[in-house]
Amino acid sequence: MSAPTHYQTLRVTRSASYEEVRRAYYDEARRWHPDHFSGHKVAERELAENAMRKVNEAWRVLGDTARRAEYDELLDAVSRGPQSSTGSAGSASGIRTEAGVTRIDPRLLDPQFLRSQRQYQSDTIDNRHAVALRYAPWLGLVALVMGIFIFTAYQGVTGGEPTATTYAGPDLGVDANACVRVIGGPQLIAIPCTGVYDGRVIGAFEPGGACPEPSRTIREVELSNGVTACLGS
Repeated sequence: MSAPTHYQTLRVTRSASYEEVRRAYYDEARRWHPDHFSGHKVAERELAENAMRKVNEAWRVLGDTARRAEYDELLDAVSRGPQSSTGSAGSASGIRTEAGVTRIDPRLLDPQFLRSQRQYQSDTIDNRHAVALRYAPWLGLVALVMGIFIFTAYQGVTGGEPTATTYAGPDLGVDANACVRVIGGPQLIAIPCTGVYDGRVIGAFEPGGACPEPSRTIREVELSNGVTACLGS
């Protein structure tokens, strides 16, 4: 049995829109989040963790337009299978059909040829890394100078007041200032700030407390453990 596609993992069709894929991801994330299986047997927890990894990988691919297009091309190529071409010299994959007989390029069965192909790919990657490392210090220096300039300019406008403050508080399971979605439980799940999120964590308090910055708080979420999370924009 072949492994399920990313579309099957998220239970959507290939024609699903970005919003449909996103909603499906959140549904599957809520279903398989390891926290829901904390009191279950080891086998069930491992099953949930494995399923969650597959769900995250499916979203990583299908949630990005370029990656999804490449993945669709791969699915199309797999569905077409070897191209039939009687008397042809062969295809790029090394598999061809002649007079109804499937033939494989013998080089694909030669370990030395395969090792040389892998070495070539490895050398290509190493060369790219070398170029990146050569220019990385200069790019880092430029980024540092720009960051200092922007920070200094902003501090001058705001009179030297910090733009954000991190307060010590109860553990929410996510980092301070993380962008989060509120899922069933309720509980928080951290997501990239480039997507759609319910708020950014700016503090938390236990029963009887209050948010550290009420003026920045746009939403208070009482979690399943009794801790209240303070979310800002």
